[in-house]
Amino acid sequence: MLTGLEIGLRLADVPSYILPTPSSVVLAFWQQFGWIAWHSWITVQEIFLGLALAVLCAVVVAVLIQASPMLHKTLMPLMVAAQASPKEAVAPLLVMWFGFTMLPKIILAAAIAFFPVLIGIVVGLDRFDRKLRLLAASMGMGPVRTFFSFRAWVALPAFMGALRVGITLAAVGAVLGEVIGSDDGIGYLVLSASRTMDGALLYASLVILVALSLGFTAVINRLERWLLPMSGAKTL
Repeated sequence: MLTGLEIGLRLADVPSYILPTPSSVVLAFWQQFGWIAWHSWITVQEIFLGLALAVLCAVVVAVLIQASPMLHKTLMPLMVAAQASPKEAVAPLLVMWFGFTMLPKIILAAAIAFFPVLIGIVVGLDRFDRKLRLLAASMGMGPVRTFFSFRAWVALPAFMGALRVGITLAAVGAVLGEVIGSDDGIGYLVLSASRTMDGALLYASLVILVALSLGFTAVINRLERWLLPMSGAKTL
């Protein structure tokens, strides 16, 4: 039984490679489930590892920036300049250097997600006010213990918000790297489907990409709901 949208597409005589019907998209997903699932798993790994690398680098840079005003003045302009530069320009170079492996996609995903995560961490660390600093000092805490007992927990809400932005950007970076140079992943599926004018597979791949981004965001939301009550307990 045809849906109203499918009837409208047929009446308008829209080619299927431009705008396939929903049933054809579902059918393509069903018929090629194993192939799509394999490429999706590759992209999931690239997104996760890219975000993890971005978070690791952002935490190190944010701590250095907060520890030294001179480093803050030196590193922040460099970070802004790096963010303004087009990451797409270095993607072919990464493929040339590291080949058709996961590494260039991971690096590109991390590069695109890095700056928003960094800003979120810096903003969160700046919320550590004078009262909490005096409280930590009155308890005889050193800088390291103060950071893990108070400052990191105060920064947690801003950090989780940055993660939500970073995961979507990491997905963009991973797929972009796959489109530029790869033989697997959702980006490769999109490129392959566009070359063969397989509109149903193309749209099925895009739907999977959106579903992955929503799934990662849901995991971050659940992690935030679990950590924030602990954050309140730690900072009181």
